[in-house]
Amino acid sequence: MCAKPWSPSHVAALASAYTDLRISGAVKQELVTLLVAKLNDVVPRMEQETLAQDSTRKTLDDPQRTRLGFSRTRGLMIERIDAVDSVSAAAVTAACEELEFYLRDVLRACETVCTNNSMGTIKPRHLEEALSNLGVSIPDESQESESKPIMTTSDPLESLVGGGTGVITPAMLRQMAKSFSGMKVENDALEELLELYYDEAGTIQHEMKKSLTGGNPAEFAPQLEKLNELAKMGFLHRTLKLAEERAKASNSRSITIEHILSIEV
Repeated sequence: MCAKPWSPSHVAALASAYTDLRISGAVKQELVTLLVAKLNDVVPRMEQETLAQDSTRKTLDDPQRTRLGFSRTRGLMIERIDAVDSVSAAAVTAACEELEFYLRDVLRACETVCTNNSMGTIKPRHLEEALSNLGVSIPDESQESESKPIMTTSDPLESLVGGGTGVITPAMLRQMAKSFSGMKVENDALEELLELYYDEAGTIQHEMKKSLTGGNPAEFAPQLEKLNELAKMGFLHRTLKLAEERAKASNSRSITIEHILSIEV
């Protein structure tokens, strides 16, 4: 199954840090496509740099410094590696940083085009002109789909819970989320919540390993407590409660992805 790219709403939330202009729905989707196409260039280069430093290495890494990363980007990167066997959290965060800088440059170019045309919303024609000015072409999504066919499932959450055949099924996950928050949780919000959960688990794993291999051993115990809380679903419970507060404050009848993205984890 192909890794799922970032959602347009998530990229739009990231984009808001780089521009004050409104972004149309069509442009949001194009930005996702652009970031995926950029990742196609980033991963092979990082492979070459990793192997240039250590030709026997089997894990893609950031050759510059230690970093932490995000699971969805990692899934996309795993699909694109060839000469190594896996992708480290450091490599994912390095790729995320480069993608964000790329997005920033694209949006600044769009702002210039919009300013020249006295427009307050970035539309497809502005993106097309901005990319032309940058010497970048809009990727053909149909060709990308043909080269990497996406296998869909009946439930968007199945890929995150072992295909729906494991101990936790999508139905159980939705019921658990509703019991924690007391509200309905939209599918994309629940998906984003699971990504945060996996990121938290990866962070704890990294910190525990660091404390045991040259770091401060005293930091191991607090990380072990966090791991215990994670296993007892304390992280999901706390995050959903915060999302519930934000949903009620906005008079929403359900928890949406915007409520999840607004939480500082």
